[in-house]
Amino acid sequence: MVAFEPQQGSIIKTPALLRRLLFASGLVLLAACGDSTAPGGAGQAISVAVVPSTASLLTSGSQDFTATVTNDPSNGGVTWSITACSGDASVCGSLGNMTSTRATYTAPTTARPALGVTATAVKDNSKSFTATVAITAIAPAGQIAFNNGPDYNYEIYVINADGSGLSNLTNTPNLVNDLHPAWSPDGTKIAFTRGEYGTYVWDIYLMNADGSGVHDLTNNPAFYLRHAWSPDGTKIAFSIYRDGNDEVYVMNADGSGLSNLTNNPGKDLYPAWSPDGTKIAFISDRDGNVEIYVMNADGSGATRLTNNPAADGGPIWSPDGTKIAFYSNRDWNFEVYVMNADGTGPVNLTNNPAVDGGAVWSPDGTKIAFVSDRDGIDQIYVMNADGSGAHRLTAGSEPTWRPRGP
Repeated sequence: MVAFEPQQGSIIKTPALLRRLLFASGLVLLAACGDSTAPGGAGQAISVAVVPSTASLLTSGSQDFTATVTNDPSNGGVTWSITACSGDASVCGSLGNMTSTRATYTAPTTARPALGVTATAVKDNSKSFTATVAITAIAPAGQIAFNNGPDYNYEIYVINADGSGLSNLTNTPNLVNDLHPAWSPDGTKIAFTRGEYGTYVWDIYLMNADGSGVHDLTNNPAFYLRHAWSPDGTKIAFSIYRDGNDEVYVMNADGSGLSNLTNNPGKDLYPAWSPDGTKIAFISDRDGNVEIYVMNADGSGATRLTNNPAADGGPIWSPDGTKIAFYSNRDWNFEVYVMNADGTGPVNLTNNPAVDGGAVWSPDGTKIAFVSDRDGIDQIYVMNADGSGAHRLTAGSEPTWRPRGP
């Protein structure tokens, strides 16, 4: 309840009048919430509330709902249903992880008018509460998450790949920086790194695709850098800067089971999982120069893919696993390159006097988003996979393309 202080010249109510006003206000609030005295005068009737009461989801997005039932000594909880919609899960979405107090709603793959997620009291099925869910379509070209958007702040944004639908997901205080967004393989979650400016304590966080449900996965004093999901969504690979060295680690998607994969005196970072889940590409200076390596998913069999006196970094596998995009300054300027998955056949895709890097593939492999300062500031561009047709999308950096999901 919001408290209002009396303005100058207002009349301060007497205690008796204030009590009467509060009692009257309480009756109004009870009537608005649907509460009433139980039949037969047996005390207050059951009432149901749901949090959040409204949600806005992208197609295929998900939202957790929590129900509270008051005046129910049996603690029977609620049953869950989708209302204001007629059709199967492809039309109305679905409910999962249902308990007597919680449920997860997953939106359909196509947009539709708003619907309801309804919690009905088990003890008295005449008492219920309906949360309203609005569903917005993703543009046919997909969606891209990134940071450092048009407001030039380190927060996580999303934008449709056609340039529409820009949205700030994190909107954090000035000294809190959110970096390195990475979509889960089903497109429903985003992992990212959060830390306070000027410190070396950063953690990996997880949130829903609409920015809700933010929680800390690592909660450990270290400097967590780039991360990547395994294709089955069960693990996250990432690098940690600790004790003056960078190493590649892997953990379960819930933050448990931390394991060091590289354990090498050189600096190893920027892991990227192959589409079949058997390999992880990464960068390392273990041979005296920053090069791209690949290893088995358990950390064994590390093999160097590039061998150039320039710096090579940022490896990203193509969706079919046959190519790796990366950045290099081997032509005296940082450019976006693509090579075969075995390191052969490198080709310069951008060939521009500006600094280009940070490439990511579209889910169908036909496009590549990347970052360039060719307009004086970091901007996200999209080009065809052969380097043609480059066009500016928005101000920002670290783009990552939303997967199509299962």
